[in-house]
Amino acid sequence: MSLLRRWTLDFHNRTVLFRAGNWIFTTYAFLAAAAFATGFAGSLWYDAMAGLDVLLIAKLYLFVVVPAVLVGLRLFSIMLEWRELFRRPLQTIVKPGYMLHGGIFGGVIGLWAVAVIADVPVLRLLDAPALALPLGEAIARLGCYVYGCCWGRPTDSRFGVRYTSLDSKVVRCAPHLHNVKIHPAQLYALCIYLAMFAVMYAILPLMPFDGALTAIYFIGHSAIRYNLEFFRQDDRGKLWGKLTHTNLYSLAMVFAGIAILVWGSQNATHVDLDMSIRLVHIVSNASIMPWIAMYGLVFGFAYGVAYKKVGSWIQSPSGGMKPNVDELSMGAVQRMENLDKK
Repeated sequence: MSLLRRWTLDFHNRTVLFRAGNWIFTTYAFLAAAAFATGFAGSLWYDAMAGLDVLLIAKLYLFVVVPAVLVGLRLFSIMLEWRELFRRPLQTIVKPGYMLHGGIFGGVIGLWAVAVIADVPVLRLLDAPALALPLGEAIARLGCYVYGCCWGRPTDSRFGVRYTSLDSKVVRCAPHLHNVKIHPAQLYALCIYLAMFAVMYAILPLMPFDGALTAIYFIGHSAIRYNLEFFRQDDRGKLWGKLTHTNLYSLAMVFAGIAILVWGSQNATHVDLDMSIRLVHIVSNASIMPWIAMYGLVFGFAYGVAYKKVGSWIQSPSGGMKPNVDELSMGAVQRMENLDKK
């Protein structure tokens, strides 16, 4: 087997890209940067097709939307750990973790603010990331695959993969899955999101009204996440019975999507898109490219850079906490403690 083929087949165990002193740069850092930069560029591409001031929107994205997205990502992740939050409030707050639905919620709030500042219809502005998000999510899921988060259930399928890297999240959070064949749920998501982007791009010329893409994304994304849950095993935290946080947020997105379809079909305006504008026109624009690069760097650092240990933001923290505040899935700390007692 050639070196390239062997490296490709074992790509999911290439968690660490390189180290610089105590700083660890994971492969996820590069892929997260690429994912968010691609999503940002795709959003600006739609804005350009809709005739908006792309440079102004790019600046407002960085200074308004990015903080809102980061806060949403982190806040929803903390909410996911609500049991741990009551048991270890400070530890839960400072350990790494983000949740996609929180980023979507924060992004909607941030884009609403941008719409007010730029005096642009909010649904028209929301349609931009709705088009680009599936493409960005596809790249991000490749990052999840190599980082070992969002892992799948054990399987005998020929498509199953084995995580052996001690740095991968699945091995750190679920040691019993070390070298166990599991579904590459992240790659399933990658393929589905690429297909979703292709469909949304294909229907652009048929856009009936502002907000249609947003509604399609909300409903389509929720359907995808619901079905992917059957292949995933990472603990998403139960709320009531079998209802998880992800199920609840996805259900809320479905209702929001239906509401936008109903309201938009009666009240939203129609915009004629200039389909002659290509994505390459955006990424090759010297005045816009630096903003895209900064956007990617912010999220690449947030998602994929660790200090001394993969999955940890701090070492030897103050306040009486134990050192090595590591990212763990919902309730993992308690489960590990129970195992230690046996």
